[in-house]
Amino acid sequence: MIVVADPFPVPRAAVASLLRHSGVADATGEADSREGALETVRRLGADMLVTDVDLVGPGDGVQLARQAKRLARPPTVLVFAGADDPAVVAACLAAGADGFVHRSAMPEQLVQAVESLAAGRPVWHLREHGAGSTRAPSAISGMTAREQQVLGLLLGRYSNDEIAAELHLARQTVKNHVSNVLHKLGVANRRELLAQTRAAS
Repeated sequence: MIVVADPFPVPRAAVASLLRHSGVADATGEADSREGALETVRRLGADMLVTDVDLVGPGDGVQLARQAKRLARPPTVLVFAGADDPAVVAACLAAGADGFVHRSAMPEQLVQAVESLAAGRPVWHLREHGAGSTRAPSAISGMTAREQQVLGLLLGRYSNDEIAAELHLARQTVKNHVSNVLHKLGVANRRELLAQTRAAS
């Protein structure tokens, strides 16, 4: 059971329908607010919650992720949003979200993300260059797919050794990826990245 929280009826119904018809969800529930989503997750015993960053108010999807993770039976939380500010994305994970998929993703990428999260693997799919917007891409969009994976694990507070084991990479390779990620985000070290995350949350 997956609950989809989105303030707009058409995208909410479209995501719910995609997840049902792809076979990754036997059933879905829908909600348009933080309170409604939390109640629906409780009532249906949802395994996963897919939410935007902003529902009724700015950042209430981030609060929803935090509240959902405090439930007696917390669901896996996937943030599916148009935000691409590193601080916003980091705040989602700091609030307990298990993954993030940018709205520029193709439908099959969203389905794959749900499958990965259901299998306990972190998901980190950010905006791709030139995807769906005339805005200049943020620095974070210059990351390779591997660097995005590493960032997701860094925000999950994985050590270099844990990242190496998770991604089946040599420790030195991980060290290089971590250095590249921090440089692209404009932070000096992990402590600064996590401090930025706490400030944004």
